[in-house]
Amino acid sequence: DVEARVLRRLSTLRDDGEILRFFMQYASWNGCFANGVSALTSLIGNSRELFRETGFARAVADRSNYVASFFFDAARDEYDDHINPQRDSHRCMAQAALICIKDHFGLSESALDEEEPAQLLAINEGVMTGYTGRAGGDGTRLAQAFFAMGYHLGSELLADREFSLIDEHLRQHHADLVQRLMRSTVTLAGASHRCYAWVGVHSGHGGGVEADHFDHAVNGARHAFRYLATGSAPVAMRALAEGFRAFDADHAGFFAIGVADPATSS
Repeated sequence: DVEARVLRRLSTLRDDGEILRFFMQYASWNGCFANGVSALTSLIGNSRELFRETGFARAVADRSNYVASFFFDAARDEYDDHINPQRDSHRCMAQAALICIKDHFGLSESALDEEEPAQLLAINEGVMTGYTGRAGGDGTRLAQAFFAMGYHLGSELLADREFSLIDEHLRQHHADLVQRLMRSTVTLAGASHRCYAWVGVHSGHGGGVEADHFDHAVNGARHAFRYLATGSAPVAMRALAEGFRAFDADHAGFFAIGVADPATSS
């Protein structure tokens, strides 16, 4: 259960250092998705042979870039949210939040130098594997494209709920931190970034961009099936479902980091 795994991980945040460490790890993982969805956009766009509209001559029949455009919407927001008049990537938003959290708790600069654990590095590597369809399927371009679409659908669907749960947890248990984040900005990469924007725009209580991205992705997948060659849909559907399950497994893996195994904990 997605909600249970997120809440279980949040329940382990018992001191200031653990809170910062969680958000560092969460920002590290989240920072992989802009590059992943860009790779997905290119994978689909470069698949002209897969997506064709009947009734048109070959030179004007391919619809791969049209299908890819629905997934590109998510990448566009990841690299520049457009709410801030200055360039405001979601990665910069996350980094601004980390700096403010560190300052709020009075932690040393060295706290932000902590390296990712091996488990997180493996999950981060898995993002690009999932978004390029290399994680499963039969190795064909069709299976890769639809596996990657399924992986992306999983990421957008689950992210909306997880960010909302994180927002709720912070507001309930760390209201002073939320107020500090909401009042603060950090300047990096030549621009001023609002420190709560990262959580705020992704949460269903705020900007809700994940829900919007999921809707775009659903439309993209719908058009992908619409322009598929006759007879290919069953293979595509299996790959799509496999990709969705792959993201769910990575999601479970991330939120298990730092959670003790009940069978071994005392």
